[in-house]
Amino acid sequence: MKMLNSVRARLTLLYVLIFGVLLVAFSVAIYALIYKDAHDRFDGSLTKAARTVANLFHHEMIENGQDEMVATAHTIREYKQQNLFLAIFRDDRLVAANHNQNAESSPADKHPAAAATKDFLARAIATRDPVLTTAAVDGQDEWRLVAYAPGGEAAEYVIVVAESRRELIDQMLALRKIFLLSLPAMLLVAGLAGYLLARKSLAPISGMTAQAERISAENLHERLPVKNKNDELGRLARVFNELLARLESSFDGMRQLTADASHELRTPLAIIRGEADVALSQEREPVEYRETLSIIQDEAQRLSGIVEDMLALARADSGQRRLRLEEFYFNDLIEECVRSARALALNKNISLNFDPSGDIVFRGDEDLLRRMILNLLDNAIKYTPGGGMVTVKLWRESDQVKLCVADTGIGIPTEAAARVFERFYRVDKARSRAEGGSGLGLPIVKWIAEAHRGSVRLESAPERGSSFTIELPDQS
Repeated sequence: MKMLNSVRARLTLLYVLIFGVLLVAFSVAIYALIYKDAHDRFDGSLTKAARTVANLFHHEMIENGQDEMVATAHTIREYKQQNLFLAIFRDDRLVAANHNQNAESSPADKHPAAAATKDFLARAIATRDPVLTTAAVDGQDEWRLVAYAPGGEAAEYVIVVAESRRELIDQMLALRKIFLLSLPAMLLVAGLAGYLLARKSLAPISGMTAQAERISAENLHERLPVKNKNDELGRLARVFNELLARLESSFDGMRQLTADASHELRTPLAIIRGEADVALSQEREPVEYRETLSIIQDEAQRLSGIVEDMLALARADSGQRRLRLEEFYFNDLIEECVRSARALALNKNISLNFDPSGDIVFRGDEDLLRRMILNLLDNAIKYTPGGGMVTVKLWRESDQVKLCVADTGIGIPTEAAARVFERFYRVDKARSRAEGGSGLGLPIVKWIAEAHRGSVRLESAPERGSSFTIELPDQS
């Protein structure tokens, strides 16, 4: 049974099974056609002989003045066929027969034509067409008889011709033996051919399997060989290579994320450790200790923010954070967020404006959307110089709710606009770190928008400010 665990063996077995069924069906059909044709030819030959004898007997009767004995004797003598047995009946009485058979002979266990029954003869007289039957001689059903009563004479005469079917039966037996002996040989050849064909067809899979076993996290850049990209195995290898490409991209992203996260966490940890080392290196005034603790507190808060953002994105990637949908007034949520961010804006002398256009009922995860809005406001205030302005707009358009947060800040270069939603990416790393940014705020914004089946669009130019537009489908 272990052989059946191999696809090659199962394909070979299936091929042999199907081929065997078709071969048996074909052999049976051919044998049936040959059998029918041979027997039809045999019966046709007997029928032709009966008609020939009937015509000969009719002419002899005419030539001999309707003398029955002379006409039958001449007919038997003139029509000689070595394998044919001939008998002439008048009504149901045997008149003459070849092979030394006559009316006084013993019953026809020696002459099948003379053994014709009364019913058989009566059928021939009734139909006036040749009638065929099979007779047993010495217990063997191997004689074929034809009876023909043409009429046209003063009395009813029936011509009976018989021939042994032994030669025909032997031929059919030999044909069956040929089929029975050739069938296993053909199945063996078919099995060998099927095995070789399956082996050749599955050879690329063996190569792909060996290559796939060699691929690990260290060599994800390698790919499976594709000999024919248009066949089934080629498409399988192409799809698997695409999977490897996605895995490689994911691994690269994980490595980059680990490196970026380590870098982001290293800076505040280094600051905390440095401040602690300096504070403990010698006795200091209470004021200096308070300053050191204040710096440590700020860096700890920054660390906490980075960890919380990373945890949020990790839960988003794993699908653990599901939306808690509820209906609320979107405009009230924005006003609440604007009030929370206004103190930060006033510290930088930035004008933060929101002009509500009326109540907009929205169905979504209020906590996540609050975080999205605060991240946008925090990002806009951080990168807007003093005296600038941040504007928030909310409106309903068709079947969408749109939110726009625009600022008059430093803007984003065109080449960096496509990457601002990547994790830990910052246009100006030194300035972003000084502002307390971690490079995770905008990726979280994008994730929250997409979680609500929406999108985020950026329009920006250097020194002309940035505009982030959130488009969310209205599910209320």
